[in-house]
Amino acid sequence: MKKTIKTLCIALATLPLIVACDNSWLDKQPLTQFTDNSYWTSEGNVKAFCLGFYSLFDGFGTGASSSISANAGSGAESDFYFTSFSDDQANNVIDIFATAAPATATTWNTPYTYIRLSNLLLARIDQVPVGAAVKNHYRGVAYFFRAMEYYDLVRRYGDVPYENKYLDQDNDASQIWGAKTARNAVMDSVLSDLNRAVTMLYTKSMADTYTGVNTVNQDIANALKSRICLYEGTYSKYQLNDNARATNYLNQCKTASEAVMSSSAYALNSDYRSVYSSLDLSNNKEAMLYRIYLDGVVTHSVVGYCNSSTIISGLTKDAVDAFLCTDGLPIGLSSLYRGDDCNATTLSIGQSTLKNRDKRLASSVDSILCYTKKPNILGFTSTTGYRISRFDNATLTKTQVLAPNNPTDAPIFWLPEVLLNEAEACAELGVFTQTVADNTVNKLRARAGVASLNVTNVPDDPKRDSDVSPLLWEVRRERRVELMMDGFRYWDLRRWAKLSYLNPAVKPDIFKGAKAPAGSAGSPGGQDALGYILPYSTATAAKRVVTVPKHYLDPIPTGQLNLYQNANVTFPQNTGW
Repeated sequence: MKKTIKTLCIALATLPLIVACDNSWLDKQPLTQFTDNSYWTSEGNVKAFCLGFYSLFDGFGTGASSSISANAGSGAESDFYFTSFSDDQANNVIDIFATAAPATATTWNTPYTYIRLSNLLLARIDQVPVGAAVKNHYRGVAYFFRAMEYYDLVRRYGDVPYENKYLDQDNDASQIWGAKTARNAVMDSVLSDLNRAVTMLYTKSMADTYTGVNTVNQDIANALKSRICLYEGTYSKYQLNDNARATNYLNQCKTASEAVMSSSAYALNSDYRSVYSSLDLSNNKEAMLYRIYLDGVVTHSVVGYCNSSTIISGLTKDAVDAFLCTDGLPIGLSSLYRGDDCNATTLSIGQSTLKNRDKRLASSVDSILCYTKKPNILGFTSTTGYRISRFDNATLTKTQVLAPNNPTDAPIFWLPEVLLNEAEACAELGVFTQTVADNTVNKLRARAGVASLNVTNVPDDPKRDSDVSPLLWEVRRERRVELMMDGFRYWDLRRWAKLSYLNPAVKPDIFKGAKAPAGSAGSPGGQDALGYILPYSTATAAKRVVTVPKHYLDPIPTGQLNLYQNANVTFPQNTGW
């Protein structure tokens, strides 16, 4: 493991040296640096080069600057907990949409940096003295990361400049400042890259042998394809109203998901929490690819933030209400629901909110409420009263629990997401049978102690949107509760055209927390008439404004607009910005 970390650090240091060396003003390279011409001489160099791409996987992070997953390649950003901009969490500082376009953004610059690196690898791999199968594997790596980065650009910005070959900064300057390419054309190229990656990459067993365990392989490419094609399929249906396109991508998602599901290499853990709280995921069959953290070398802050005097971004009432009762019914229909009254003395919710509920809820939050004026015995408080406990590991030392010293590993691709992608794609395609349910949703429910979903008797939740069928509502619910705080929810709302869920006027419970004894909460908004904690004052809550269609795309950085304008290229800002 230490060797892997060291190799990755070397790779990250090497990448900029190679990318920079086609600048003609660099007359001579120091003897300690590689040049583009001298680098492509061995597989070892190529392997080190490819490891540099792995910084794009955020993992747990050290305290994200954005509450939306950013894939900025810095190691500070996060896919978990810190990605609080959704209807699932109430951040200590309210999450709102940007009010103006920024001058710069890593979410624009970083993808293009790594796209250029991918194109460089594709342009140079033929120079390396290795066999055809080895070259194809590394081509597959390039296609994998190029697809991932263009997908990230498109889901944020829509139409973006597209380039699939390596451009020399001096000789190809006229091609660098190209006009935008339509989002659909870019995403079709992404699918083409994914299909190439699936074909060219080593199988898992070959990758484990020749490039190392926990590296990108054919299964990981199918997992990424599953993720991306589900996004594009549902986006095409709900945002573009293009059912033919949606059907194609959803079928592609289904194919990729089933390729992963058919492998004996992966299996669900017996418990829900271990994939989020383990010191070592190398023997965890649920984790397909994971980010390694190592005490004193590379660490994160998620555990530390959830176990500190910093006010924790707690789960919202809306999120907690989404967890089913053990009979498989929503709280609005189940006789097993025990309400939300806590023990007035101990503030325990073990016999109320957590009683007879999906075990994933008790695995995610503490059984004792803690909030302003009522911290727990360790002095912790949560914006909503619900303290996040999912990431805790009782074996950590006092030093390891503190941010940023947390050494627990983070999943990047893991089996439950693939199962949920398959379930949703089948539901959207109208082919969700009992067999599909039993192979996907019901496996997750069984682990959570929840009754199976019966496709001939799907409950009709009183909270269901009228434009979502009862079956699809339950499939989306399963995705929400299984992947809660994992960085997916915000993007799910965008692809479903459901950003209205972030509007407290539409869903008031997103700005409510746990039910506390009357008058006991010192939160900015106090408590509502029923005793539910209000994490924000009325004035602060009013800052959350959802504007459609503006907020379905991010603003292009103004610095980029100026550069294209100076190059006499028509490059319009996104609608509303």
